[in-house]
Amino acid sequence: MAIDIVINQRHLQIQLKQLETVWHTVVNGYNLSQAAELLHTSQSSLSKQIAALENQLKADVFTRQGKRLTGLTPIGRALLPHIEAIFAEIRTIENLSLDFNNAQAGTLTVATTHTQARYVLPQIVKEFREKFDKVNLVLQQADPETIAQMVIRGQADIGIATESLLNNAVLRCHRYYDWSHVVIVPKTHELAEFADVPDGIDLPTLASYPIVTYHGGFTGRGTIDKVFENAGFSPDIVLAALDSDVISTYVSSGLGVGIIAEMAYQPKHYPDLVAIPVNHFGRFTSWIAVRDDSEIRKFGHEFIKLCQAQFDQN
Repeated sequence: MAIDIVINQRHLQIQLKQLETVWHTVVNGYNLSQAAELLHTSQSSLSKQIAALENQLKADVFTRQGKRLTGLTPIGRALLPHIEAIFAEIRTIENLSLDFNNAQAGTLTVATTHTQARYVLPQIVKEFREKFDKVNLVLQQADPETIAQMVIRGQADIGIATESLLNNAVLRCHRYYDWSHVVIVPKTHELAEFADVPDGIDLPTLASYPIVTYHGGFTGRGTIDKVFENAGFSPDIVLAALDSDVISTYVSSGLGVGIIAEMAYQPKHYPDLVAIPVNHFGRFTSWIAVRDDSEIRKFGHEFIKLCQAQFDQN
């Protein structure tokens, strides 16, 4: 993205290149050498751009420890949302131009959790590739908070997750699908008899067994912890993992009782396991998010439509 425009005001003369430098520095964790590599320039050039901006503002944008950048100052934190909005508008202009010249080719970056990528999106990706074979589809897996930030900062066109996306006013969210948890145990386990009980397993019984479930911040783990805590239980979480397959593997080996998302239950891959309904943790909604103040490519909208059609069929 070539930025060579000067914004002239009565007291300021700011180059968009300077704002772009700030943005890339933040996105790359305040690592100037990494930001310089992505911008195909030198670290000293970026340092000069930052110094020129701070000279114009008559204030430091970054906090420093020696020569190393460590974070944003109060004015830097105040500036960042406006810088992100500027580049969101630039991306919109760029996307409009790309669609006008060739609406069938380009790159679509989707940031999502492992659960969505592994268990929900494979059919959508297949259908999208059949329809847009000249589009490079990139799936980036991350935790929900990182996914939200990636969409906000333009590192991803679309974000898909359950948690975090609704908590930011910058994002426009589309409902994807609703889901709940299930308990999984070996078919030989004493709790397996609850598989045929409509209401599933009760909370006191579940809390009395060692539990294998998700890592904190993923796939409803926060709600699981809160429900147990509010009921006065402190279950023994013997293993926490990001991957439902890992949870299923260790449950199959007898480590404990598993709590996973219902869409991650794979009986054909784990024929020795059985799923038990559990109603105590409630229903969850997975969301599809884009920046509210910018426009993605047309094929990005088609990707969202495919997801929503999948939800409607369910």
